[in-house]
Amino acid sequence: MGEIAVKVRVIGQKAVRKVKITQKTRIADLLNQLGQNRETVVVRLNGKIIAEEEHLTDGDLVEILPIVTGG
Repeated sequence: MGEIAVKVRVIGQKAVRKVKITQKTRIADLLNQLGQNRETVVVRLNGKIIAEEEHLTDGDLVEILPIVTGG
């Protein structure tokens, strides 16, 4: 299986990272690889909020938005 690169930005952090992953990687797989809790984030793919089952393609921009709660 080939390798692709996606850009990952965690909202609240300045840096955009380039991450190499295998083809057919899903959002859920990427979150696990990055150590992100899937229940505490929302993910935008190329500007659109998407489901965790979506597959990534080369050059995608993944933005991870932590959900903030409190009272």
